Amino acid sequence: MTDGAMTAVGSQPTESDRLPNLAMQDDAAEPASVVLDDAAPPAPAVDDDAAEPAPAVVVDGVAEPAGTVVVDGVAEPAGTVVVDGVAEPALVPAVERPRAFRRIRRLRRRGWLVVGLVLVLVVGLLAVTLRLFVFPKTDPLTKADAIVMFDGIGDRKYTTFWLAGHGYAPVVAVSTQDPTFCQKSLPTISGAQVFCFVPSPATTRGEAEATQRLASEHGWKKVIVVTGRPQETRARIRVERCYQGQLEIAGVSPGRDNWPKTIVYEWGALIKALAFQRSC
Repeated sequence: MTDGAMTAVGSQPTESDRLPNLAMQDDAAEPASVVLDDAAPPAPAVDDDAAEPAPAVVVDGVAEPAGTVVVDGVAEPAGTVVVDGVAEPALVPAVERPRAFRRIRRLRRRGWLVVGLVLVLVVGLLAVTLRLFVFPKTDPLTKADAIVMFDGIGDRKYTTFWLAGHGYAPVVAVSTQDPTFCQKSLPTISGAQVFCFVPSPATTRGEAEATQRLASEHGWKKVIVVTGRPQETRARIRVERCYQGQLEIAGVSPGRDNWPKTIVYEWGALIKALAFQRSC
């Protein structure tokens, strides 16, 4: 065998030479393949914040809704509060009311406040009216030097001459705008002098001034003035400003039908006497 043949034979790879190559091929990583048919479906996402439903409450073998409160073996509704072993209903949280509703409530409160204030004023005015004009200050009548009858409505003449007839005073002076009134209408009283006078002006103020003038002329130290009951307060104020002697007032009812208008008139006249005519 020639050298060239040996060389050719010697260059042929042996079985052992091929084995490492095969091993290297076996060790080579094949690309991963994706199997679709046999792949498992993805697991659903779980929310960690999701609360599991509360378990039911079993009372005497009966399932009650979750949140039920058991008190002494008795199931109470959810939200019940136990106080000293006694089940009490839970308080309902206050719900904020609309602004319009709150405004209505405020207006309603103010309305009630105004109504209350008006009632207080009305009651106060009524009390003052009763005290000044219906039940004014009264005097226990005693004997005097003269009886002076002021002009006006009511049965003043009867009271005046009843007092004179029972000896309360020896003189009767009657205020009138008719000079012939004494001759036509006044009776004669035994033991009493009766005469009329015309005040100027023809008002309570004029009658108070005339009372002072007559008292000075005749020396009267004490007089009884007969007037209407609603006029008593104002007559007392007027006479006391002018007359310096002792004074007693006898009031006469103006009559049932005359009370309302007389009280209204007396309110205005009293304000006038107190605020605008403060002198005799």
